[in-house]
Amino acid sequence: MDTRPDKTGKAIVPVLACVLNQLCARNDQLSLDPKYVSKFHALRPPGITIRDYLERIAKYAACSGECFVLALVYIDRIIQSNPNFVVNSLNIHRLLITSVMISAKFFDDQYFNNAYYAKVGGVPCKEMNSLEVEFLFLTNFSLFVTYDTYKQYHTELRNHAKHSSCACNPHRGIFLILLSIVTTFKSSRSPSLTHSYAPVPKLEGEKDVSAADEEKSKDVIMMQTESVPRPNENHSQQQGTAMMASTPY
Repeated sequence: MDTRPDKTGKAIVPVLACVLNQLCARNDQLSLDPKYVSKFHALRPPGITIRDYLERIAKYAACSGECFVLALVYIDRIIQSNPNFVVNSLNIHRLLITSVMISAKFFDDQYFNNAYYAKVGGVPCKEMNSLEVEFLFLTNFSLFVTYDTYKQYHTELRNHAKHSSCACNPHRGIFLILLSIVTTFKSSRSPSLTHSYAPVPKLEGEKDVSAADEEKSKDVIMMQTESVPRPNENHSQQQGTAMMASTPY
């Protein structure tokens, strides 16, 4: 299978990473109440940057560029539907791999199984399954995105990329192409699990976990980052609501 990133996804990744970096930097200043920890939270931030992680996903998940915009829409829906959920450096990586996986399943004609996305994201398959269920409940299973909503988020990303003081400035070689060039945004899809599987390199520091070990292990890590056990089903306090509030214009 050709695992080269979709050209649209390759253009979106730096901009999306910049937006999420700004959001996490702001929310990292907030204190985290242990009673609001979610399945997505780690004990400490992973060693891989948001941009490098997104580039890894873009390279090996082989999803369409639209999936990255949809992933942003879904994460924003979680923020708006769950006022106590904070997107920060402790949970952004798990949120990203889960949101992109769900976006690909919902939107793309072809996609992988959860075990493959787990390898891409550096998490055990069992945890990937659990994160998917948690994510769906946090979004209230609201996955459909209208063309107008998609266009709104895409436009926000383009505007962010053009901001003169941003690292995503097009003069630095990053430019998000126009929506009309990006997608036809099909109104109906018949997705199928028909992708062939390419070898995925392990993330630095990722443990070797067999299926048997994965079933019984309690300390499996993602990028040397353990998942925080939850005392209850509540989530954490967010400053601000919509994701686009992090866009500096």
